[in-house]
Amino acid sequence: MSAKRILSVAMISAVLAVTSSHAQDKPFDEKQTEAIQGIVRDYILKNPEIIREAIGELNKRQEAAAAEARKTALAEIYKQETPFAVGKGKVTVVEFFDYNCGYCRQAFDQLVKLTETDKDLRVVFVEFPILSEESREAAEAGIAAARQSKYFEFHRALMAKPGPASGEKALKVAAELGLNIEQLKKDMASKETAELIEKNLTLGTSIGVQGTPAFFVGDEAIPGAPDNLAQVLSAAVQQVRAKGCSVC
Repeated sequence: MSAKRILSVAMISAVLAVTSSHAQDKPFDEKQTEAIQGIVRDYILKNPEIIREAIGELNKRQEAAAAEARKTALAEIYKQETPFAVGKGKVTVVEFFDYNCGYCRQAFDQLVKLTETDKDLRVVFVEFPILSEESREAAEAGIAAARQSKYFEFHRALMAKPGPASGEKALKVAAELGLNIEQLKKDMASKETAELIEKNLTLGTSIGVQGTPAFFVGDEAIPGAPDNLAQVLSAAVQQVRAKGCSVC
């Protein structure tokens, strides 16, 4: 920052400080208020780039706040026991997904291969139905299947079914797997299931999930499903093993 800019910023800061101090004693009259506003306005007009700097600083603060929120949320996911997972390894991969997301289906095969080749790995699936009402119905069925200890079997089978996922298709998959369909329907419609979905949607939003799939490994966020997803995830897992992470 140039000496001129430092001096100008100091001047504005002084004006604001005086304004704040004076406001504690008695309010400015109309002429005083107009004079102060004129000083600030003139400075901004002569130095419009300061607006860009202010926006940049605001973005940094927002990003920092989001990063802290993400650390807290991910720490809970990494450490908690959950039925929405496969594998029992020490390193966890978290995926936010939607059953009607084509990229999620492509990613699933690579995830399965990764868990089959790396036995010290756990994958946690977060039901994140954002694409349609049918996606939500499928997510409800997935959550209900977990209550019958069949989550991963159901998840894998529904992901393998061609065409759009829906509540009707989910029920057929559940029947093929031998689940108690009447109990499944009750659990799908339960308050607990609705609350878990809303919790997942809020969680995803709070940590910056803007689409599916979205992966998290240690401190790293991996959005989307690149063709070499297995290699990308494997590298992130090895990074955690080598250096640890602040939230695991």
